Amino acid sequence: MAATSDSGEASDIFWPGYVDAVTNLAINLLFVIAVMSIVVLGATLQLAQMTKKKAIEEAQSQQTATSASHTQDKQKGEQQKDANAQSKDETVSRMQQTINEVQAKLEVTQKKLDETQRKLAQTQDVREEVVHAKDNKPTEPKQANKLQSLTQSAIVVVFSPDVVTLSAAEVNELMGKLKKVSPLQQGRWQITVISPKGFSEAARLSFYRANAVRNALLENGAPSTAIDLKIHESTQAGADNTKVLLRWTP
Repeated sequence: MAATSDSGEASDIFWPGYVDAVTNLAINLLFVIAVMSIVVLGATLQLAQMTKKKAIEEAQSQQTATSASHTQDKQKGEQQKDANAQSKDETVSRMQQTINEVQAKLEVTQKKLDETQRKLAQTQDVREEVVHAKDNKPTEPKQANKLQSLTQSAIVVVFSPDVVTLSAAEVNELMGKLKKVSPLQQGRWQITVISPKGFSEAARLSFYRANAVRNALLENGAPSTAIDLKIHESTQAGADNTKVLLRWTP
């Protein structure tokens, strides 16, 4: 009985301690779990904030890069437009300059033509020497060829309307007058004819008459390099291709 009584008392003493130990263990485990949960939750929140912040920064950076790229493209487009506009302005300026130069040259040429025609018109009042042309004519001329002495360095050969060549006598008379001006081998000789514009037949006759005078110079010793032949077309009423101006320059 005594033994039984002792065993029951020991059992009663052990059980409350066991329950207290298990309770303390459970409480500690719950505390540890709660602390770990708080740590994990805090880490998760911090990581989420960092991820969100990084995403925002990347979005802002990409937006900034896109804006900068758009700005650069816009600037390049504006620069290209400015370059194209400047190139067009330069092209127009060059074209205008070329047109002005051509107009200036045309004005100079017209002045020279007017001066030549004026000089030819002045020869009408100069004393004329008549030489009858009888050779190398397709028909009988209506009027004989004439040589007009303008000055000491210029002579006008006046052809008949249907004559394009010079006879031997006319060539001799022409050479006699030219030798009074200068030896044929010295200086330069300029042959000029004013032809009506727009008539191919008039241009052909002008060329034949100027070439006839040139051949006369060549046959009498004038070097070909010292002979200048010019045929000008003119729309003025005074254009007369029957007159060939022969001028000497030292």
